[in-house]
Amino acid sequence: METNQASAGARIAVIEDDVSLREALVLFLRVQGWSVDVFVSGEESAGAVNWGDFTVVICDFSLPREDGLSVLRRVREASDAVITVLITPYPGGDISVQAESAGVDRILYKPFSTMELVESLGGLAENRSRRRSVTLASPR
Repeated sequence: METNQASAGARIAVIEDDVSLREALVLFLRVQGWSVDVFVSGEESAGAVNWGDFTVVICDFSLPREDGLSVLRRVREASDAVITVLITPYPGGDISVQAESAGVDRILYKPFSTMELVESLGGLAENRSRRRSVTLASPR
């Protein structure tokens, strides 16, 4: 099986309040070569981050006190270069429309597979690399 490995210096933020999903994502992404910063809530990440330092931000829709769309709007306002991914269990037009207006690059619906995540990140990075120099390394 082919997998995309993160390029050197690639940094990703995971904002997820569900312990099991957060730990699984972090483990998987680190095995793939990403440097991962972890936040339990949007509030926790609010003052602690320069979003432009990240290649990707993955954020859950349902966070305590603040929804993931609000967080990803802040990310997009801070940096147009960051790849943003919203994860949610709620398929439907309303979230898709809201995500598009917030500048979200991709929505992953729970449950999703690691292959779906890898393909999403690879495809998004390839599209972005046409506009900037952030890419994922070739599959090994």
